[in-house]
Amino acid sequence: MSLFSVSLLDIFVLVTCTVFLYKYARLTSVHPGFMYLIFHIMFFTARLYSVMRGSPTLFTDYPGALPVSEQEIAWAVLLAELGLIGMTGGLILSSQRDRRRTTHLSGVADQHDAVLSERVLRSVSLCAFPLGVVSLLVAGAIPKAENLAVDFGEWGTSGWLMVTQFWPVLVLLALIYFYGFRRGLVVLIAICLALMSIQGFNRFRVILPVIFLLITWQTRTGFKWPRKWMIISFAFFAMLTFPMKQLGRMVQRGESLSDMVSVASDSFSEVLRGTAPDQMFLDQFAATVWLVDDSGRHFYGQTLYPLLFLPVPRQLWPDKPNFSFYLYETRNPARPIYWCGMGGTIHGESYANFGLIGVPIVSFILGYWLGNFYFTAMRRSYFSVYRFMYVTVACCLVQVFRDGLNALVLFPVVNMMPLVAIAALSYVSYRRKRAWNPRYPSFVPGR
Repeated sequence: MSLFSVSLLDIFVLVTCTVFLYKYARLTSVHPGFMYLIFHIMFFTARLYSVMRGSPTLFTDYPGALPVSEQEIAWAVLLAELGLIGMTGGLILSSQRDRRRTTHLSGVADQHDAVLSERVLRSVSLCAFPLGVVSLLVAGAIPKAENLAVDFGEWGTSGWLMVTQFWPVLVLLALIYFYGFRRGLVVLIAICLALMSIQGFNRFRVILPVIFLLITWQTRTGFKWPRKWMIISFAFFAMLTFPMKQLGRMVQRGESLSDMVSVASDSFSEVLRGTAPDQMFLDQFAATVWLVDDSGRHFYGQTLYPLLFLPVPRQLWPDKPNFSFYLYETRNPARPIYWCGMGGTIHGESYANFGLIGVPIVSFILGYWLGNFYFTAMRRSYFSVYRFMYVTVACCLVQVFRDGLNALVLFPVVNMMPLVAIAALSYVSYRRKRAWNPRYPSFVPGR
């Protein structure tokens, strides 16, 4: 099919799925279906139209590599449509299941549910916040604090050390979730996010907290959709994330403001033309499909097995399987996805595991699970452990759609460890008090 024909099909499927999700899946801006629609539009639909307007495809200027063809782009879009249809089906089915299960509840939140413990929140915060600040000072990039930096050698890149730098932000997110958007907390998290933005890597340390705050505001206020000023602000913020790594390195080198403005301006122009490297997830998906077909093999779920070795530091096991396992196994110099540190999106991972049928099936299962998670969380009280965990997972969904199912563990459990610790310890505290006193009022926050 031509790109034009595929674009017409994409619009038809996108509009149809959006209507069905709104009508039958009870779509809101904190619903996983809405998040996936945004992902599909930004990185599949928008990229398709960029290629139609003449944007060069992935590896066009890469020496010795085979550029992604328009036919491969068209095929990848068709597969993405199957993924969107599968996700929509799973979300609608979960909505219908929720309606059947909760008809007799009349929308009343569960009053016998574990809630966040204020004591646990404070204890975790008192441990994680200072540890995170120290880690940031000795291993991060902090202006005017170079004399505090410590050389940890090969352990300087260990995930166990790097994740702790993110802990001050996570503690503040938990405090804002529990106590609300108090001025002092907002000022502190703005400072911490500014520091995260100049580290020169891992933009998720800024993107995910902002999404967390947006979801928190929505669930706390009860609004189904964000205000106009929030949409405008988030659109501006999204534009800033594209040059964030480069701007962070320029701040570290002490380069002039005019040079940084010039870099940001060039980046914005690339984004508007659809030629920014971070907009080429469709191309990466197409290249991944080519690699899998060229290798003639599928993995049947083996892409998840690196999770078994996640706690082992790579410094102790240099050959530890990484999360690009399937890209390593299918690597080919003609399409150097693996060597460039790129990913295949969740659909590329699904295709690598089960072929063509894997794209809609995995999307359907993921949509059904996320839908059940969403509706169950929304039936609970705001301070419930369940809803807190949904917000934690929901803010990471963009990483799941981009990187694959491994990100469902890697980001919430590892990179957002203090939030998971607060939820887990609150649940344990609740269970112990319920065992001691069956009438313990779990719905009262602050216990």
